[in-house]
Amino acid sequence: MEVSVDTKSCKYCCCCKIVGAIVIIGALNWGLVGVADFNLVDYIFGNGSIASRVIYSVVGLSGLALLASHFMECTACRK
Repeated sequence: MEVSVDTKSCKYCCCCKIVGAIVIIGALNWGLVGVADFNLVDYIFGNGSIASRVIYSVVGLSGLALLASHFMECTACRK
């Protein structure tokens, strides 16, 4: 059985790739919090620091953008 992949349909715009990467990184951090009780963002930038809050805000906004992408089409890449 051979599976063919249409490479043209696998291309995303730069913004979609960045949003996806940020959401994955945020999910991995929350996985570390859940499994090992270790928050990498707080470890690197300090607990409750401005940098940590900015990073959490960016991850949250990326999550909202990813959620929205399930209901509407990206105007740049049509995905």
